[in-house]
Amino acid sequence: MPPIEPERYRNYERFRSAADPLADAAAAAFAELSAAGGRKMLETALNVGIDAVDNPPAALVALFKQLDTVPLWVDWDRVDRGGAAFLRSGALGVAVLNLFSMPIMYSSAGGTKPLVFTGDLLRRAPRRLAETARFVLATSRPGGLRRFAEGFKTTVRVRLMHAQVRRLSWRSGRWKPEWGEPVNQMYMAGTNVALSAGLLEGMQRLGFRVSHADGDALLHMWRYSGYLSGIDAELLISMRDEGRLIGELIRDGEGPPDEDSRALIVALMTAAYHPKLEGARWPARLSYGISRRLIGNPLADALGYPPSRWSFALHAARPLLAAASVAQRLLPAARGVSTKVGTWVWDQMIEQVMAGARAEFRPPTKLNNLPGGRSDGE
Repeated sequence: MPPIEPERYRNYERFRSAADPLADAAAAAFAELSAAGGRKMLETALNVGIDAVDNPPAALVALFKQLDTVPLWVDWDRVDRGGAAFLRSGALGVAVLNLFSMPIMYSSAGGTKPLVFTGDLLRRAPRRLAETARFVLATSRPGGLRRFAEGFKTTVRVRLMHAQVRRLSWRSGRWKPEWGEPVNQMYMAGTNVALSAGLLEGMQRLGFRVSHADGDALLHMWRYSGYLSGIDAELLISMRDEGRLIGELIRDGEGPPDEDSRALIVALMTAAYHPKLEGARWPARLSYGISRRLIGNPLADALGYPPSRWSFALHAARPLLAAASVAQRLLPAARGVSTKVGTWVWDQMIEQVMAGARAEFRPPTKLNNLPGGRSDGE
């Protein structure tokens, strides 16, 4: 890509200091209510509609006015095609998110701080990542982002969870202004890019090529998801090059990874996603090795990756993955089977970790890992 103009960096700083006013106002309104009362209002609005809520706060009405407005550019056929493309990624998609997209996200020193403050990813990485997988799976199912579908509702819950993390971070007195806004617009956009253009880039680096039409549809699906998540319209991407630009702005603007980034990487790479893998060392070595090949040596070194001979496992797999991608693009039957198998893989991965538990995406009442080794709440 050509060098980034200074004006774009000024815009980067603007979005780094921006939050989500609609969701933040709703979170502040809920703080004035009992926890049960706020949850009841939200669930009624999600499951029946905002008109069914008794005496809703003005902030909640304003939030749902935006959520209930479907932008003119949304094409539901493309949204569903994008979801099917995501589901077909299956085990490869899980690998790309864990070994490519998320390490790049964690390299953002400021962006990692809310994750560290909440403590969830450091203390229970497998469950936290399985909850994220449940979110992307609900988003990707046919009709998942329609108004009363589970993907839509989960997206709104996650949005309000982010708003509460912002609120608690500032109230803790431990948030530093130089980190920007907690869960700021650039970080939210970076996460959205990681699930869309980042997934396509990672699949390609593995040797698996997604068709142009499927890739375009996948970007379209996550663009609408980003709209529902409260991301500024200027940061909603429709092309992979736009995603690369956002990624480059974040990498250049945030500076090198710090100790929090490296702590999150250790939690990510050493997480055991199956009971039989508890205590085994080879899965982490394999993860570090493949991830190093995907993100490159300079970033891997900055994130504290150990040397690994497993890096070369990727060379052996690429020809097979390339052949599988050709078959999937050319054979309609292969696409249908791949969608079913991929969905099953996502479901099984989640079930192994969650063991039937629900991912409720409730806003936290306190932050469990503030600097200084204490928790904080209301």
